[in-house]
Amino acid sequence: MKKRIWIKNMVLMLLICFTLTGCSLLPRLTFDNKGTVPTSVDKSKVKEVCKGKAEWDIQGQLISCSSGYYKYAEGYLKVERKTTIVEKIKNFFNGLMGMSFWIIVALLFLCPSLLGLIGGRLIEGTFGVATTVGKRLIKAIQKTRKSGKDLNTSLDAELDVKDKQYIKKIKDKNEIK
Repeated sequence: MKKRIWIKNMVLMLLICFTLTGCSLLPRLTFDNKGTVPTSVDKSKVKEVCKGKAEWDIQGQLISCSSGYYKYAEGYLKVERKTTIVEKIKNFFNGLMGMSFWIIVALLFLCPSLLGLIGGRLIEGTFGVATTVGKRLIKAIQKTRKSGKDLNTSLDAELDVKDKQYIKKIKDKNEIK
């Protein structure tokens, strides 16, 4: 029994060590494209050697040298350009899509019933009773307008019992007579 507790504590300690080390998972969860921004790099090298008398002009340029003058300089300048508004908008939506993926994964493990509820609502909104009743009402109204028939007869021809019950339920709920 003590061996199981010891193993459990050791596994827990290893998990804590791996998650709290310097290379954690969170900095890697970036979804924008900052690495793709082009950069401008300026490199320069200057080497002057003089082994004699040196003369300089007003701007500081070497004109002449009388003995062993030596000058060596390197320059390195890296300039990143600013992102455009289109790139900022793309980065924003990439971040939203990336975070929504992790939220869906978390919902899948933590609360699968909520994910089912959201999916069910989407399916019912797309193919449910309200959608079919709305389409049938539109068809009946169009037939009435085109043919000049009575609206009640067009509705009776187009709607079935289930659709009429749904309409009655909505009328009762909103107190429509």
